Amino acid sequence: MSEDRDYLQPTRLCDFDRDGRIAESVLQLTGGCSSLSERFDRVERFVRGLPYGLEDWDVRASETLRKGWGMCCGKANLLVAMSRVLLIPARYRVFRIRSERRLLQQVIQQNRDLGGRLGGVPDEQDHMQCEVYLDGWQTCDPSRDPDFENGLRRLGAPLERVPVAGADGVVRVLVLSSIDDWAEERQRRRLFRDDRWSLFARVNEQIDRIRETGRRHPAAGPDG
Repeated sequence: MSEDRDYLQPTRLCDFDRDGRIAESVLQLTGGCSSLSERFDRVERFVRGLPYGLEDWDVRASETLRKGWGMCCGKANLLVAMSRVLLIPARYRVFRIRSERRLLQQVIQQNRDLGGRLGGVPDEQDHMQCEVYLDGWQTCDPSRDPDFENGLRRLGAPLERVPVAGADGVVRVLVLSSIDDWAEERQRRRLFRDDRWSLFARVNEQIDRIRETGRRHPAAGPDG
């Protein structure tokens, strides 16, 4: 692929060149692996296992690794960074999805004044995934950790994210080698900016309650 170089480069937010902890983590996670696909599976499981939480959009990969949690954007960015350390071409997919109303309503019901501060439940929201090139482009969505997803399942919240199509029926997907400019612009469009970390903390408390529900009631295995 002629674009391989772009999909292997560090950027300001995909900062594996400036923080050695990312490469160190990849080395630790992939020890003993016999193939590139096995190495990727290890880092993908690691990133997916990090707790999901609401935060800013313009978060460096090293910061997500240091904190040990992130939003869809932060976790996708970390997975891109770790994939590029493995010399696996990786890129970002950004598109609009229907708002996860059941989740947002659950958060608001637990703390009703959040509804006004969040501006109610929007119709649509941005979502980010990662794509890696392993015998063709493969899409990965590491945003939800297993306990959180199982908690949503227990609450009866739909797990599928539904892309929003335009009037022509086509889903507009933005494919990027870098999210530096996109994340900066998206951060400027935040509906709430003042005291946002206090708001994030309160929303994330509710997300943690959902996660704890999933932790207490793990998904049934293949034998039921």
